[in-house]
Amino acid sequence: MNRNFVKIAVYYALIFMGAGAYSSYIGLYYSDIGYGTAQIGTLSTLAAVMAILVQPYWGLLADRAKYKNNVLLLCTFVTTISIWLVPFAGDRYGLLIVATLFITIFQCPIFPMSTTVTLEIAGRSGFKFSSVRTMGSVGFALMSVLAGWMIKLDLIYIFVLYSSLMLLTVILNVTVPKVKGHQHGGKKLNLKEVFKNKRLIYIFIYAMFIQATISFYFSFQAIYSTEVGISTGMIGLGLMIGSLSQFPFMIWFDKLYKKFGITNILLFAGLVQAVRMVLFAYFNSPASILFLWILHGGTIIMISLSLMEYVNATVLPELRASGQMMNAIVMQGLATIVGSFAGGTLASHLGLQMTFVIYSGVSLAAALCFWYVVRRSVLFREPAMKRQRQETVSL
Repeated sequence: MNRNFVKIAVYYALIFMGAGAYSSYIGLYYSDIGYGTAQIGTLSTLAAVMAILVQPYWGLLADRAKYKNNVLLLCTFVTTISIWLVPFAGDRYGLLIVATLFITIFQCPIFPMSTTVTLEIAGRSGFKFSSVRTMGSVGFALMSVLAGWMIKLDLIYIFVLYSSLMLLTVILNVTVPKVKGHQHGGKKLNLKEVFKNKRLIYIFIYAMFIQATISFYFSFQAIYSTEVGISTGMIGLGLMIGSLSQFPFMIWFDKLYKKFGITNILLFAGLVQAVRMVLFAYFNSPASILFLWILHGGTIIMISLSLMEYVNATVLPELRASGQMMNAIVMQGLATIVGSFAGGTLASHLGLQMTFVIYSGVSLAAALCFWYVVRRSVLFREPAMKRQRQETVSL
């Protein structure tokens, strides 16, 4: 077996295990110490704003560094330690905001920078990125169940698990093959070069709205589920099933991407998300939650894999880290603001159930608008797409 694949697959599994232990349950922690949906949404929004501000600089720093791995190592190391600032802040909301902002500075580049490093290692080592991403979902699935069981004992295990997993990524990062910053010692390119691809901008805008509904879902699904009588153990099983439901798309990603193209895949994901949100609003119960999580496989993984591959293929090599950071700004920054802050505010007035219904409508409207643009805009017509592919090959 390819040694580099094993190292990078284990690394990817660890960072997704961290997400399974932290991101999926942190809302429960905030709720447990007395914060409402609006306050939780505000925390997520402030973190998203901070991510938007700092991620372009992380991208340029990685592109201009001697090795991108060194920048990634710094981020994972500081995150490992600083995550404990959240329980240290306790129920002091102002201190919790400061802690969240500081953590976000170093936490937000980890996923996009890991993607950049992984894509480059995969390209030169002869394995598929989708295979590595599959291992990430395996890790997420396993940790979601384990975390669900452990936090029944004490919510502090959210931080114990996350910090331990991030420490393992720090150790493993040292052994991963080095990836050079393509601007190191050479011509310095500006981030505005990424925005010259107008087709990419349209895709980013559409993906942002769909991801906003997914962001709201992950911020409040655990809270809403417990409100309707579902245990954290059952929520963990649901997260595991949702993660496993992504496997078919990851396994056949290359074939599906070549056959249907990025626009059709994104349209399908938007429609699935619309259906998923309305079903979650009205049919979420201990008897149905595991079935509802199966729909997860038709949403975020389809969007994220397609965007990561498209950015890697169409953005200049000298700006690939910056391109993935822009991807993260859209998918994790802007989408979180629209999803968590607006959603949290709506939920405080209308309730979580009705807000899930509203975001179902947002997904449907976004898919219909994107479908119209794809049909009407010259950028998405076959000759323009052929020119884009030729330009990509020439890079």
